[in-house]
Amino acid sequence: VRIYSNDPKLTRQGMLMKRMTTIDASKEVVVVVDPYSTGCLVVNEIRSRGYQVIACWTLGFSEEMKTHTPGAAGEMKYFAEVDEQEDIADTVKAI
Repeated sequence: VRIYSNDPKLTRQGMLMKRMTTIDASKEVVVVVDPYSTGCLVVNEIRSRGYQVIACWTLGFSEEMKTHTPGAAGEMKYFAEVDEQEDIADTVKAI
């Protein structure tokens, strides 16, 4: 089930509608912003569901903090890593 809150085709009278999808999750990506600490566990859950993950790091996030992962998370492997740009449009382009 996929829900996009900004997609007008998925709303009826202001309420979101659920629609089934047949898209293979392995052909899609999920962008996680600052997958730091427990966010690493969120990444693992997303990956366990078959999705690839792009890490998007916000401006000013230190390189040292990017490597902070809980032992339970294991090694973090991302489909790609991008840095936040000066505005949202440029960040979307980078992704």
